[in-house]
Formats: sequence, C-alpha cells, structure tokens
Amino acid sequence: MVSAFNLAREQNMYLQSEESQNNLGIPERHVGISSYLDEGLLAKYNLLTPGSYLRPSPPSLPPPSVPDLPNFMRNTEVMEEHEKARKIPINRDTAVVPPAKIKRSTLSAGSTGYIRVKAPTKNAWKGSMHPDVRIEGQKGLEKLQAKSHFLKTERFGKEDTDQQIFCTVPSKIHFDSYEIGKSYEQKLKIKNVSNSSRQLKVLPPKTKHFTMTKSADPSQSGAIAPGLSVEYTVTFLPGSLGLHQDELQIMPQGGALTNVPLVGERPPPVLSLPDTLDCGYCLVNGTLKTQFRCKNSGGHGIFQLYPQGTVPDQFLFNDLLPPKFTFEDNGFTVTPTSFALKTGDEVVIDVEFRPTEVTRSTTKFTLAVDNCTLQDFTLTAQSQSCRVQTIAVSGGESTVDYDIRNEETCEPVIINFEDQNPGTTEEKIFILRNCVNVPLHFNWEICKILSESEKSENALLSTDPIAPFQIYPAIGILDPAAEATFTITCNPQNAGKYENVARLWVDDIPAVLPSGVVLERYDALHITLTHLAQPHQIKLDPPALVIPGEHVAGNMVSKTVKIVNESLSATNVNWTWPEGDLKFCVHPQSLTVGAGSSRTVQIDIETSSAGAKETHLTCSLENVDKPLKLFVKAAFRGPRVTISGDKEDPALDFGFIHFRPGCSVQRQFEIVNHDGVHAKWSLAEVEHCVDKEYGQSEFQFSETGGEIGPYEVRQLHVIFKPHVPRSLKSFIECTVENGTGNKLRVVGEIQEPNVVLEKSTIDLGVIYVGVPVKNTVVFESLNFADSSFRVASAEGKDKKFGHIEFDKTEGTIYAGGTQTIPFRFTGREAATIEDFTVAFEMAGGKVLALGIKAEVRGLHIIHETPDIEQIAPETGAEQLEAPVLDFGTVEILKPTSRVLKIINKSHIATNFSLRVMNLRGAASNPPPVSARGLTNLSERTFRSASNLLTKSNALLDPKSKSRKQGDAEYWKTQLKDNKGACFIASPSSGYLPGNGVTIVTIHANSDMWGKYHDTLVSQVGDLEPVEIPITLNATSSPLYYKLSNNNKPTVRFGCYPLNEQPVSRTVHISNQGPVDIRLDWETYNIVPKDDTLIDLNFFIGDAFPEKSGETRPTGEGEDLIRLSVVPHEGERSTGPFSFSPDQCVIPARGSSKVTLNFDPRYGTGKCDGDFHSFALAYQSLVGNTNSDLCTRLQGEQVPPLKIMMTGKVEVPEVVVTAEEHGFTFKLMAGIINSRVKEHTKIHKMSLLNGSKLHLQFKIAASLPFTLLDEKMEYTLTPRQKIKLDHGLILSEKLLTSLLNSTKQNFRLELDKSDGQFVESEEGKVEVNIEEQLLHKSHEVNLPDGTVDTIVQQVPEKRFHLHSHLTLHYNNGHQQKIPVHCRIILPTFYISPQNVEFGTCLVGQTSHLTVRLINPSNSPLRWTSVYSGSTEEGEFGISPSQGEFTRADSVLLNLTFTAKSCNPSRGTYTFTGTPGNRTLHLSLHGIGSHDERMQRLL
Repeated sequence: MVSAFNLAREQNMYLQSEESQNNLGIPERHVGISSYLDEGLLAKYNLLTPGSYLRPSPPSLPPPSVPDLPNFMRNTEVMEEHEKARKIPINRDTAVVPPAKIKRSTLSAGSTGYIRVKAPTKNAWKGSMHPDVRIEGQKGLEKLQAKSHFLKTERFGKEDTDQQIFCTVPSKIHFDSYEIGKSYEQKLKIKNVSNSSRQLKVLPPKTKHFTMTKSADPSQSGAIAPGLSVEYTVTFLPGSLGLHQDELQIMPQGGALTNVPLVGERPPPVLSLPDTLDCGYCLVNGTLKTQFRCKNSGGHGIFQLYPQGTVPDQFLFNDLLPPKFTFEDNGFTVTPTSFALKTGDEVVIDVEFRPTEVTRSTTKFTLAVDNCTLQDFTLTAQSQSCRVQTIAVSGGESTVDYDIRNEETCEPVIINFEDQNPGTTEEKIFILRNCVNVPLHFNWEICKILSESEKSENALLSTDPIAPFQIYPAIGILDPAAEATFTITCNPQNAGKYENVARLWVDDIPAVLPSGVVLERYDALHITLTHLAQPHQIKLDPPALVIPGEHVAGNMVSKTVKIVNESLSATNVNWTWPEGDLKFCVHPQSLTVGAGSSRTVQIDIETSSAGAKETHLTCSLENVDKPLKLFVKAAFRGPRVTISGDKEDPALDFGFIHFRPGCSVQRQFEIVNHDGVHAKWSLAEVEHCVDKEYGQSEFQFSETGGEIGPYEVRQLHVIFKPHVPRSLKSFIECTVENGTGNKLRVVGEIQEPNVVLEKSTIDLGVIYVGVPVKNTVVFESLNFADSSFRVASAEGKDKKFGHIEFDKTEGTIYAGGTQTIPFRFTGREAATIEDFTVAFEMAGGKVLALGIKAEVRGLHIIHETPDIEQIAPETGAEQLEAPVLDFGTVEILKPTSRVLKIINKSHIATNFSLRVMNLRGAASNPPPVSARGLTNLSERTFRSASNLLTKSNALLDPKSKSRKQGDAEYWKTQLKDNKGACFIASPSSGYLPGNGVTIVTIHANSDMWGKYHDTLVSQVGDLEPVEIPITLNATSSPLYYKLSNNNKPTVRFGCYPLNEQPVSRTVHISNQGPVDIRLDWETYNIVPKDDTLIDLNFFIGDAFPEKSGETRPTGEGEDLIRLSVVPHEGERSTGPFSFSPDQCVIPARGSSKVTLNFDPRYGTGKCDGDFHSFALAYQSLVGNTNSDLCTRLQGEQVPPLKIMMTGKVEVPEVVVTAEEHGFTFKLMAGIINSRVKEHTKIHKMSLLNGSKLHLQFKIAASLPFTLLDEKMEYTLTPRQKIKLDHGLILSEKLLTSLLNSTKQNFRLELDKSDGQFVESEEGKVEVNIEEQLLHKSHEVNLPDGTVDTIVQQVPEKRFHLHSHLTLHYNNGHQQKIPVHCRIILPTFYISPQNVEFGTCLVGQTSHLTVRLINPSNSPLRWTSVYSGSTEEGEFGISPSQGEFTRADSVLLNLTFTAKSCNPSRGTYTFTGTPGNRTLHLSLHGIGSHDERMQRLL
C-alpha cells in the first residue's frame, strides 16, 4: 500500500509539472473571449465574468530543466529485453506519439520528449492497448485533470432566502419492529445545504416514548458550516405495541420550521379467520368438533381469546389463561385461548359443541391482540334430534312392497321374504332417509323377537346368531339429509319359519331407556323380517338370462340354460313362453332331468322391433306346484341414419342475408346410413320451429324422404326463403322408421337497413344574434345493410328564432359505417330555443328527427379580479361571485398592484370609467412603471431591460434625481393628504371592444400601518355602476433608525472592565408617517442556554400609558384584561443597558433622538459579562381615531421596533494552561509499600495574564494536592506568564483512609492534629469509588495435550479524587482550577482455581503447576496460607509468597503426597496488598496402593 501510494504521488507530481502537460499532448490554446467582453460592465450588474472561471495567463519564463523520469514511467527489465528484440526501425512511415500514450517509456533526461514508433499497419491491433485498459486510463486521467477545474464560489454571493437551509436524512424516522421493555435507536443527520454557516435549534419530542441526544457535532461554536452535518440519536422506548407518533422540530437560523415525523408502528397482523364461525349441525347430547385454520398474512402478533365482555382493561399476554374457554349457556368449548403467529404462520382453533336441546346456538368471543386492538367473532351451530324415516322396500319381480315416500306417518316396517328352498338366497332393497343434517354413524343388529312375558318384564333385545338375514352395508355413515340404499339378504340354511328384528343403532348419541338404563348409543329404527324356508328340488342355472350389449333387430341370439335337479327323483320339464315381440325357440322344449343330474338347453331369441325387451320363460316342473321362471332381458336397436352439415361446424350456416322480397339462399348437406341394413328416412323442419304466422316452412329440400342402402352416403341440398328479417335459429330433423335419426341446427342472420342518429339532440350552448355556429350531425349504420337519407324541413314553435343550413341535403350511408353532415345555425333573436326539430327521410320510409337547443344572448359584462400571475387574455368563466380587490398584507411604503379584468361577453362595443370613492391619490397622473410595485413577469422583464441601458442622473445638476428618488417623490405627493393610503386606477377610463377584455391595474401604497377599506366604482356603458370593495392591510412601522445598517440596527459598546463608568450613545429616529407615535422602551438580555420557548404577557387596561398621568380610555369592544403568547427571545432586564428617556414621542413626518446607556458596573450576571441584548420600542398613536376607512392597532398589538445592543464586561483572570500531563494525576497504589511510605507526583502549569490590568493573587491547594513553590502570592503585569509546579502526595495514611471507607462517595479532610485523613461533609477533596470487571484471557494446557483459552472476570477498584487549586485575587474574586487524581488498586487472579491431582500412589509426590497473574499496571505483594487436614495427604506450594511488578505473572509449583487411600482436600488462600484482595485455590487428590498409579514424571 505504501509503495502504491508513493507511486501515485510521483505520478501526480509529474502530471502537474509543465513538461508533463506538454508530454501529455495537450495543445496550447489562447482563449480570446476576454478581448471581446467588458468585464467591468459585467461585474457591475453581478454577471459572470471570464475571471470567474479562467486562470490568469502565467508570465513568460525560461523553460525549466528537464527532470529525471519518475519510476512509474521507466521501463522494466523485461520491457527492455523486448525492445532489444524488436529493433524498431526509424523511417518515414513512423508517427510521433507522446510519452503518455506509451507504458513505461525509455525516455532519458536528455531526450526531446518524443520517440518514433512504427505507423499502424494491417495487424497493428495485435500490439495495441486493450480497449478496457484504454478506457480505465482515460478515466484516471480525467480524475487528475478534474482536480484543477475550479469554479468561482458563490458562498459570498447574495443569500437566497427561499432556498432550503438544512436537509434531514432520513426525512422520517420509522420504527417498524419493536418490543415492550427494549429501546431502539436510529441516527438522524441534519446537513447544512446553504452557502453560509448556520445555527440550529432542535426541539425534543413531546412524548415520553421518544428521546433525542446529540451524538456528533462538527463544530464547537454551535454554527454548522456549509456541507457539514450534525448527528442526533433518536431513542424509542415503546410503552405498548400500538401506534406511537411524535415529531422533532428543527428551527434553523433564518429559515422555516422543519418537522421530522417520528413514528413507531408495527405492521398489524391480518388473520384469515372469518367474523362468523359456523360449526354446522349437531345432534342433541352429541359432540361436534370443528377446526378452523387461522393464517396470519400480516405482521407478528400475540393473541388471547376472551368471552365477549370479559376482556380486562389492562390485559397481560402470559400463560395464566386457562387452556380453553367453555360457554356454559351455549355448549361451546374453544381452544387454544392464547397463541402467537408470525407472518405466514397459522394455527388451528378447535371448537367443540355439546347441545342439550334442539335450538340454534350462538355465542361471541373477543380476540385481543398485543397491539392493543380487539376483534369480535361469532360462533354458531344448530342442534337437532336424531330421526330416521323409512322410504321404500322393493324386491321380488320388480314390485314395490312398501313405500311411504309421501306419508307423514307410517306403520311399523315388516319385510316378508318369499318362500324358498334352503341354501338359496333372496335380496330386497331397503331405502332409508336421514331426516337430520348431521351424518349418522350406524350399525345393524339382527335380534330375536321378544315373547309376551319378556315384553312384560321389560327385557332387552338380544342378538340372534342363527338368523338367516343379513343387511349390507352393516356399518357405515348416513349422509346428512340424504337417502341410503340397503340390501337385505335372506339365506336360510334350514327349512322352517324365521322371524327376527333388525335394529338400527346410531353411535355417539347417549340414550336413556324408560328403565333408567343409560346407553352409549341411540336405538333409531326396528324392522321385522319374516321368511319360510321349504325343501328345494330343482333350479335353473342361470336363474335369469340377461343378454349384454345391444343387438340389431332381425338377428338371432342363442344362449344356453342348465336345469339342475337336486331332488331325490327325476322330473319332467316343459318350456313355455308368452306371445309377443320376442320369438323364442328352446332345444329341446321338453326333457327329463334325473335326480342329482343336470341338463342343458339352447334358447334362440329373435325380434323384429327395436328397444329393450324383457319377459319370462316358464319352466314347468312335474309334481311341483310352482314352476320355475327364467327371466330374459335383451336390448335391440333399428338402423341409424344421421344428417350432417359442414365438417368443421356441425350446424348448417346460411350466413348473412340481405333481406329483400323473394330472396333465397341454397346450402348442401348429406345423410349417412351407419348400419348394414336398409332404412326408410324422412326430412322436415322441427314442428315447433315453423313460423306459425305464415303456416309453412321456409325450407325446401331436394328430397323429403326415401330408402337408403346399407352404409350409403347421399348428398342433398336445401333452399331457404326467409319471410321476415331476423336471426335464424331452427332445426332440421331426420326421422328413421324403426330406427334412430338426429337433428341438424340451422343458423343465419337476415337483416334490413337500420340507421340512427348519434345524437338526437344537439345543444349549441350560448350563441349570439347573427353569428353562425358550426356543428355536425352524424348518421350511424347499426348493421350490414346500406341506406340513404334526405333532409326534409325544420319544425317546432321556436323555428322563428333561428335558421339552419346543411352542406348536404341527401346522401348514402354505407353498411356498418357513419356519415357526418356539417351544418350552420344562426340565431335571429335573443331567446332560449327549446323546440326546434329537423326531419330526415330514410330509405324504407323511416323518418329521423334532430332536435336543436341554444341560448341566444345580447350584451354581457363581467368583472374579475385575478392575481397578476394568473392573468389570461381570454376567459370563459361567468360572474359567479362579486369581485373584491384584496391587496392582502403589504408593508408600508412598498407599492403593490392588483388587476381588474373587464370582460365584454357580447359583440357590443362600449366605454368604461373607474373612480375611487375616498382614498384617492392627491395627484391624477398614473405612477411610472418603476413605482407600480409589480411582482409578475412584466416587472422582471422591465427591470432586466432597464438595467442594461438607463439614463443616469447628472451629478452637477442639483435638480437631477435617480429613479428611486423619483418614485419616492411621486408616492410622497400622492400621500400628502395624510390619509395613510391611496389607490390609483390605470387607466381610469377607456374603450371596451365587443368580445374584448380590458385589463386595468389598481395601484396601492401607504405610509402608515392599518386596515384600509374603500370602494372602486366601475361604470360600463349604460349599465348600472358596479361597486368593487377594496381592502388593504398595511403593516410595519414608519419609524426607522438613522444607522448604517437599518435592516438590523445594532449599537456596539465594546469591551469595558468591571466597575467602569457608564457609556452613552445617541440614536436618531425618524417618522415617515402622518401620525405622532409614542415609544415605550423595554430592554432584554439574551441568556445563553436558555430553555424557555415562549413568554406569557399579561396586560390590564392601557398597557403603555403616558408618563404624564393621562390614561387612554378603553375603546368600545376592547378587552380590559388581555393575554398574549410570544416567542421567548430574552429575559427582561434593568441593566446594563437603559434608555433616556424611556418614553418619547416621534412627531409625524419628523424625527427625534434617544440616549442609550451601558453601565459596566452592572456586573457579569448570567451572561458571564458578554452581553447580547436588545430593546423593544412599543408604539402607541397620539391623537389617532379609527373610522370606517381605516382601523389601526397600537401598543402591544403592534410588532415593536427592535434594536440590538452588545457590550462586554471583562473580569480579569489569569489563563491557566496545563503542560505535559494536564491536571489529572494517575497513580498506582502498589508503589506504597514497607520501603516507600510516601510518593509525590509533579505536573507543571503556566499562568498568563491576558488582560490589560495588573493582577495580584494568592494560590492555595487542599491536601493531598499541593503546590511545590514556597511563594504563595504573585503579581502579574499585562501579558506576563509564569510557570509553577503542582503535585499530589500519595501516602500510606491517605491509602489507609481510602481503603477503610465503606461509602461509594464521600469527602476527605486532613486532621492537622495527627496528620490523618478523615471523612467530613466539609472536606474539600471529593472521593468517588469505581468498581469494574476486567475480562482477561489466558491459555491453559489441557490433560489431552491441547491448549484452551479461558476468559476470566477480574474485579478492579479505582479511587477518583477531585479538588481545586484556588486563586484569591486582591479584589475578592476567586478563580478555581479543577484538579483530579485516579488511584488504581492492584488486582490479581489465579488460573485454574481448582486443581485435581487425581489418583496417586501412596507415598509418591505428584507435581502440578498453576499461574498467578497480575493484569494491572500496579505493583503487588502477595502471600499464601494453607488451610485443611494433613492426615490423609499433604499439599505443598512453591513459592509461598512474592512480589509482582506491573502486568506480571508467576508460575506456582504444587505438590501432593498421599498418605492413605482416602480423598484429601485443601485450600490455599492468597492475599494481595495493598487492597487485601484474597483468592482461594482448591486442591483435591486421592491415594492408592495400586502400583499402576505410579507416575514416572
């Protein structure tokens, strides 16, 4: 880094030299602009001159000697080898390149500054500089050159009072993450962005949660230089997690008040929990558990749940809440009651509902958030009683045995199964309805039927294990308010009669029997099941014949059926079938089936019609009353023929049709036979789509029907002839005999021309008689048909008030487009046109009407009083309110202007005149341009132009006056009637053209404060005069001091010694106003570090009465007692400044003088002799009376005149300067020992008499501080300087007194009787004791051979002594010089503090080491004492005492000799002096007779 810095410094020195600039190739240019500009003229008008940015040309000097090249431009050894190898030839093709473009050139001290290199060739890019390296070099060169580019500073230019003085970073301090009990800090920088040093005052926050401290101040004087900033630390102590708001007020010198908002606001949590939590439905005595997921998408928050109305006023977020809340009245239980959510976290809220009766339950709870916000939620649930309803029972041969679907009440359900053989199965379908909105967990139980005796004894039903009945599903859930289908199966194993009860249990619903028995489930339904089982004989396999799929009618289908005879004998079987569409053929039809055997038969099925067919074949059995039935089911279909349109669009689209009589459109389509049989088809429009009004279809088909062959595709066409325009939506249906067809959708759009007006009524607004107004009418086509129009005529009762002309009276309107027709409307008379209609005849006989509205006006005049900056040449505004010429608040003797716009809203030209009723100027001539007080752009334009070439006043002509003097004389003439103010209109009369605007400037000026009221009368033509009120609030005072700086008058008295005689100054005051003014003087002193912000002034009656005794009567409406709050600037004082007389009268347009006195005998006071004071002169009017034209305030109601006063009272004192170590002594207590009982430390100081007086004084000190010079009285002449030695005596007695004290703060005094220091409230030496912990680290060798670093806390104690060296002057004045002393007690520590010798061989001595460390800079003596038993073992230490130097350590050798196998323990106590600090070292070891414990080392 150092070498890089030296290299950069040499490079910078070389580039700044003249030769380096030439070597860099910078061309020399002589800027000739200075010869063409007059710098004197530019400087006169504060313009930028070439001297502001150009440096003067240096004088011609002989060229300097060529210096040696710096190191950074010399070749390296490697580069020199490359140069030798290249052997660059010098010829005419070479080019001159400056050395700055060559890296590390080989220029020597005698070279010419340039070398020749070969001109660029085709492959020159291979040896050229890389573009990135070239760009970096150019940037570095630009940075070096930028250091010499300076512009003329504007710090001492004219101060811009509108610019920002201080800026704050940040502009707003926001704490968005905080917790209660912690503090948070942010830095606030206030930077001076003006061009001068400024003082700054920052008002602290108003609330207790924000505090402010200054952390960095670049200036000691309080003024912040331009570009520098002062840093404040804002501390935030939140009292809660809610919103905290405050602000800092920054009051800069000469600037506006700036507020810095302070906001503490955490992002609030946003929960996804709805306001109403609907738990749903639940059965009475049941339990409903519902979970609601609550996700936090906002900020972090802690939440607690309370029942509504139970939230405490001061709730704490802790774990003292119960884990859940139970609402006894409603049966709700909510968990958890307290939880915390970060952003994105979620929690599950469990709600348990236990109803006891049928009702709608609702309750509310409140969620409290840790940011002091509450949110209410509603819990709701519906309780119902368990109820199940029987719907239907079906079975057998597709018959409904039992159906109560429409019955409100029903009999008990009994299901009878048909008789069957044992081992066979029969099923029935049973449908139940859940009558509640709660899912029911059910299970079926088949029970025995109770006998009459069991019923009388209230016996319970029991399960029947041999019942042949089964219900599927036997267990499950009944959906809320839904139907469920159950299959009841009867499968008897033995012949006999079976009767059972099927019981439906609903779980999780407690029930109470009449006997008092409590069941854990609810008995919801009983069904009686009966069946008679007979011995079986013969069966069919399969018992039913269901043929899958769909078959074409006419094709035969064959199936086989097996007849199984399980009887003991054979039987004859005969097949029969009913007559119908299905034709059967059974092979064989009659047969015999032997016992225990089976026979197979073939059944052929055929039909000629389509559809689903089902019937029964009867298998008659010999000697069996009931034959067997074979159920047969099959599906047949006929041929399928379809009609189709476009392949991409299945619909037949006729598109857009321009409707005309007889129009028609033709389209193609096809029909397809999808089967291999012939089919008869027919086509027709769907009947309900046929137009009923015309009675016939609009479609004509090429073929309406016929027969189509197998798999044939036939092309057809259809002609569409529409009856009326509309949107076509119809269907063409293809019908197939004994088959299936389809329908084809037909669409199209039939339209006729439809044209409308874009606007049916046109409002022309305000027009004037005889002035044509242009406008347009727009026709719009709403469809795709062309149309035409023709203008008919104008109608209406207001037709006589106007005339309309169209550019085109007829034309064509194309489909989907618009047509715009311009027209001109002219008003004939002044009227309001409401009924004026123009008719248009459209194609097809349709007529459109256009309405015209307008207001025809005559002459109309408007007066406006806009601001000068907002003047516009034209305006369309109407006269909404009466105009007022309000000049606002203006300082006296500063002319101002307002404008009056007279707007002619008609075409009639006329004249106007203006006059001021009362406060007119004394002269009639208008003011010159320079005296009008303009503030707009015209004034700046005038001033900038007039400043270039102006006529200067003749110095030899006594009557010649400057422009400023001429303006002052003009207004003096206008105000000479002593009214206090005047108003002048310019021009006061003139010509007002039609539709024109005339701008009149109203000029105003005043020479006395007050609120002035007048009226400006405007007469335009023959109209009624318009009176415009004029108001002017004139401020400031007509008095001024005849001082050199009247803007900030200041009287400086200079510096005077204490008790000097008073000094006087005379100040002249002039009155430019027309009223005598009485002044009452009050003086104030500006006290440094005054925290007062405001003053409350209390007045009774006349605040400033005349000294002659006459009192001014209180005016009507004036308060007798008045209070006023003003900013605090200083303290009211009676000295050292005073006025003579303190009340005086300044005559109107005259002057007077007042004497200002400064009394150095007043003393120094709070200002330490440097007085910065000011005087306020309260102004009261003599002989003034208020009127309707002017009202004036006086006394404390008017800002007083202010004059600053400075003076200094000097109290002579010597200037005391410490040399070397200053006035603070630092000693180590360890230097006092048995050999050294007392130690003195000496510092030097110098005393300088900086005043102009002879000073005589004595010096005294309080022990242990002392003076080493025997001479105690000194006399110093002005500017004389002497040197003295002072010191501190650290003795054993002083150290003993400090160590024996038990207080943290006390005072010491020397008892001269015995020379001891004792504690005393009157002691002149103040002692403070400081105790702190030092964190010291050291390395420790571990048993495993590694090294560990241990950090220990070591206590350190310090004594701080404070006293004074007192200088007693011969005039009684005392000067105190604070002296301090810091005495540090030594400290030490041992590492480690516990030593384990482990298990050692009895009789063998083991060795270990510990280190005793003194980390302080004070010497220390230490001793050690052993305590413990020596029966089981003996411990030793070497050395046992010693002495430390500062920051020293010693290694202690420890030994242990075991005497038995019992554990041994001992303690060494170390005591350090001075300070008597003690340390304890614990030792532990165990003896053993095992020789394996013998240690070699």
